[in-house]
Amino acid sequence: MTFKTIFITLFTALVSMSFVPASAQTQTGIASYYGNQFHGRRTSSGEIYHRDSLTCAHRTLPFGTLLKVRNTKNGREVVVKVTDRGPFRRGGIVDLSMAAAKEIDMVSSGIVRVEVEQVKSSNSSKGHTAQSKFELPPLKFYDVTTDEYHTMSEWLKLGEDGKGSKSVVTKRDKVSFVSKAKAMQNKWRQHTEKVAVNKK
Repeated sequence: MTFKTIFITLFTALVSMSFVPASAQTQTGIASYYGNQFHGRRTSSGEIYHRDSLTCAHRTLPFGTLLKVRNTKNGREVVVKVTDRGPFRRGGIVDLSMAAAKEIDMVSSGIVRVEVEQVKSSNSSKGHTAQSKFELPPLKFYDVTTDEYHTMSEWLKLGEDGKGSKSVVTKRDKVSFVSKAKAMQNKWRQHTEKVAVNKK
């Protein structure tokens, strides 16, 4: 068997594998998770990474793709959305958010062997999509003043309800700023007058 024949055989095999639908493939490899230092940073998709969201990084799948990740050690599963690129370590196939890592109980080990399967988004016989079955919870943000978490829609509603109090605080701040500015202006005027007298 010549080198040319081997090359053509391998090339044909690789091309045929590449045409297998992504939804039919199951990847097996190493999963890791984001450290706390990545919380609040922008991902490759443009979204902000939040450690409490069920998201992940994958090297090639389109952003927004839903993946079912199963811990082969304990059988626990979680469905995550692709929002970033990675991991780039050898053998790594997915980087999970902190919340997703907790769901499959891998935080203590750091890395774990997983099976990753794309959740099909084709219509089922009932007219629902499999993607809607695995609806991700809305992203919630922490409010330091109330020690509570709110979704973006809840934040907007709170902002509308609190317009009056915000405008009062703003007016009070403006009055305080103007009075301080006038006091500083008087001090500066007195200082310049003293300098002028001393020069004479």
